[in-house]
Formats: sequence, structure tokens, C-alpha cells
Amino acid sequence: MRVTSCHRSSKENIWKLILPLASCLLLLSACAGVSNKSAPKRFISKPKIERVEETGAKKEVIRPEPKPLMIASTPKARASVKVVEEGRREMAAGNFEVAEKQFQEAINIDPNNGIAYYYLARSEFELEKYEQASGILDKAEDLLAGSKEWLEAVATLRDMIKEKSQRPNHNDE
Repeated sequence: MRVTSCHRSSKENIWKLILPLASCLLLLSACAGVSNKSAPKRFISKPKIERVEETGAKKEVIRPEPKPLMIASTPKARASVKVVEEGRREMAAGNFEVAEKQFQEAINIDPNNGIAYYYLARSEFELEKYEQASGILDKAEDLLAGSKEWLEAVATLRDMIKEKSQRPNHNDE
């Protein structure tokens, strides 16, 4: 009988060690799966501007570079940011008319979204509506006054508009 009781106490000792260890592992694995984030935050990216030389003429190419500039804090602001992202995708695909409508919708949702105004001006520029682009850019500049990077992008777009609108054969409506 003594062998059996030793055997039992040996098994009990093993379970006394394994049970707390297993409990800790389960608790840690459960904590690792829990996240306080309900959804990833979306950010508007700042345009990256680079100059390209082509047969002596300067050409501006603006490409988006992800950089958080604002976190939309209200439902309207978040909805506006989402519509701007959709418009940027349309612009990247060369669908400037569709993008123009998206940016206008973003502004209708949140009239304080300066980035939506910037991209609306950018789409107007691509559609060769230089006078409209310039007016919209004024509003973007006012709303983006707190961001040096965006003000630089506004200034670059303004220079591009000025250069294009001074050409004798532009089709501004």
C-alpha cells in the first residue's frame, strides 16, 4: 500500500505543478488575443512631390506618402476621410471626374476637411479647370494652415496651376 500512496502523491505533485502552469499559459494566451482597438485608424497621407526632367521641360509628379496628419474624431470627420480615400484611389486610376465628385462629397460631409479641399483642387487641376482649382486651393490653404507639409503641397500645386494657366492654350471653364 505504501507504493500506491507514494505513486499517488507523486501524481498529485505533478498535477500541482502542471495545473497552475497551464492556467497561467491559458490566461496569457487569452490576454494576447484581446485588443482595445475596435478598428484601425485611417490617416490621410501627405503628398510626396518630386520633379522629373523630360526633354528639358519640368514635370511635377505628386505621389501619396503615408504620414498621419489628423485623426478624425467625429463620425462626420471619419466619413469624410473615408470618402477622400476613395477619391484618391479614383485619382490614382486617372478617373478625375469621379474623384472630383468624391472630394466634393467629402466636403459636403465635413466642410472643415482641408485635405478634401486640397484634393478637390488637385482634381480640378487635372481636369484643366485652373481658375476653379485656384479658388478651391485658397480654402484648402486656410484650413491646412497648421501643417507645414500640407502648406508646402498647396504652394507647389499653386505654382503648377499658375504655370499651366499662363499657357495660351489652356481650357479653363
